[in-house]
Amino acid sequence: MYILKQQPTDFIVTEQSSHNLSEDGKFAYFTLKKTNLNTLDAVRIIAKALNIKEKQVGFAGSKDKNAVTSQVCSIPKNKKEQLLSLSFKNIEITFLGYQDEPVSLGNLEENQFEIIVRNLDDFTIEKIKYLANYFDEQRFSLHNKDIGKHIIKKEFKEAIKLIKDSRSEEHLERHEKDYVGAIKKLPKRLLMMYVHAYQSYLWNRTLAEYLRTNTKVLKTVKYSLGEFVFVKHPENYLDLNIPMIGFGSENLEPEQVQEIIYDIMLKENLSYMDFVVKQIPELSLEGGLRKAFTEIKNLETGKIEEDDLNYGMKKVKFIFTLGKGSYATLAIKKIITLE
Repeated sequence: MYILKQQPTDFIVTEQSSHNLSEDGKFAYFTLKKTNLNTLDAVRIIAKALNIKEKQVGFAGSKDKNAVTSQVCSIPKNKKEQLLSLSFKNIEITFLGYQDEPVSLGNLEENQFEIIVRNLDDFTIEKIKYLANYFDEQRFSLHNKDIGKHIIKKEFKEAIKLIKDSRSEEHLERHEKDYVGAIKKLPKRLLMMYVHAYQSYLWNRTLAEYLRTNTKVLKTVKYSLGEFVFVKHPENYLDLNIPMIGFGSENLEPEQVQEIIYDIMLKENLSYMDFVVKQIPELSLEGGLRKAFTEIKNLETGKIEEDDLNYGMKKVKFIFTLGKGSYATLAIKKIITLE
């Protein structure tokens, strides 16, 4: 099996975002370059050092942990000098300028990736232009999908057991059986990650089943929660949108996926109103649409070389750009076929 991220410099991510910076504004913008840290952990470290809330550190998207990643973030202007005076392990800060609005998801356009794939033996490389737009393993981690489902199903006690966070556990020591209160002790960004993981899992199942039953399958690749289905002619399905199941999504479902979604929801024991979380309204999930396929831009394939970290094996470097919300690790799964 090939190896990704054997060392952080094997996986370099650079955010491509749009910002009209000026010499003054309410928020200070900076480049956050991190190594071996996920974005939420880096934000937590910075917020703690500045004595501000985590939500006051703006960012456009989460980046991989086992990688070297660069992205634009923001903090309140009055914390700029303090931030620049600090040093952090595995974090580099570069001041960029000011804006009157914080960094948000809408600022992110694309991500450029430089990826070295190692431990290769018998393999072929496919030049591809389009990719089935699945959510990959990073979205789910070990329990994210299960925690998300427990929250959606209002099984807050079960969610807390899987989260294992000291903030929630300390709350329960003082307020026995107040599981909703314990959940609320956690940052909204973290909780949204859980419910979105479950919604993403449902989306993956929907797309895979649609492609399996309606197209000519090229290959399948197993992952922790099921199977990715790749097809021979993705260019024929560029207009296909698959609903993110949530409240109201029944009004978005194209006819060709309605039966698939109905079957999945039946097996998951779900209703659309389950996605309305009255106890914690900010965790309610509205339905939406996600493109079934995404474009891989500017794909460059390097020379096949001897792998300096794995004796007798080969390595190869890929450079390409993907739109926000798409997964480079998935692109590698499609590009490389092991013999």
